[in-house]
Amino acid sequence: MNNLDHLDKLRELDPQGMLAVEEGFYQQLQQGVEIAGQSDLSKISGKKYSGVVFTGMGGSGISGDIITALAADSSQAPMVSVKGYRLPRFITKDWLVVASSYSGNTEETLSCVQQAMDMGATMLFITSGGRLEQLVQDYDSVSAITVPAGLQPRGAFGYLFMPAYLALAQLGLLAVKQSHIEEGLEIVKKLSSQYNRKVETGKNFAKQVAVNIGDRLPLVYGQEGYLAPIAYRWKCEINENAKTPCFWAQFPELNHNETVGWERLDKLTKDFALIILSRPEGHPRIRARVEATKKLIDNNLGKVIEIPVKGQSSFAQAISTLYTGDIASVYLALYHGVDPTPVEKIEKLKAELAKLD
Repeated sequence: MNNLDHLDKLRELDPQGMLAVEEGFYQQLQQGVEIAGQSDLSKISGKKYSGVVFTGMGGSGISGDIITALAADSSQAPMVSVKGYRLPRFITKDWLVVASSYSGNTEETLSCVQQAMDMGATMLFITSGGRLEQLVQDYDSVSAITVPAGLQPRGAFGYLFMPAYLALAQLGLLAVKQSHIEEGLEIVKKLSSQYNRKVETGKNFAKQVAVNIGDRLPLVYGQEGYLAPIAYRWKCEINENAKTPCFWAQFPELNHNETVGWERLDKLTKDFALIILSRPEGHPRIRARVEATKKLIDNNLGKVIEIPVKGQSSFAQAISTLYTGDIASVYLALYHGVDPTPVEKIEKLKAELAKLD
């Protein structure tokens, strides 16, 4: 398409409305807060937990990754995120198991839930229905937060993340400041008006990110802490929405391996676009590493795109940076004339796996 200001063409390319979902991200976050406030956690409240384990995949599981990273500076309880079929052996019935599956039918998540049930663990489900919702009737030590259905899991982040985040705060497992939530939502509200499809490319940073990526292969560099799972989220959104290969890494770990890898294949990597999530504060050595790395590898790249991290609190910085990547990935799909919603290869994979059942 190559013209993100052609509104009629945007609607034609996006019949299921993924762009509208992203334009409504602020409202979804607000609804997520309301859902959390209305949730009944009585079955799992008043207990002392040894830790929290999140189990979930893809767009449902990213919430656990981000909460785990945000909790590092505020939680006394260990938190881990599991992306697979098995819970680690150190997880006992004294841990809280948070299972997030938008459909309620994710096989890896259900496998972990069954293990948790077998050991008698207490659980919290975040789902729109499916098998998870049914299991609530069969198991006593579980509370379920039901969220609106009808979206792609990656498009339901606000519904999945906010209730889980605030529920853990209500259970005393996280320290969450209301002022930080308000700051994050206010920044997203402002960005949503700036990123709206009606705002032309020259004034729309999300559209500019998509155009600057263009036909280049994108890589996303995050930083230690909560910007690492945010970089991973950028990668996943570009994969699923724009149907484009994308890779990610984080400072400072990438300086101990990936930095060396830029010595060869420079003709190939000239077609790469490096996206750096640029946090103004934090550990001073990280900023120094970012600047030094850019100098070392700049000649190997076709484009370097810096994403300014907005906000004072870690919550506001995480949620606003995630939002920029989410909507930019949709614009990247539309820039190339691609419908952002379908995930045909995932559906075909599920069909192949179903043959083995």
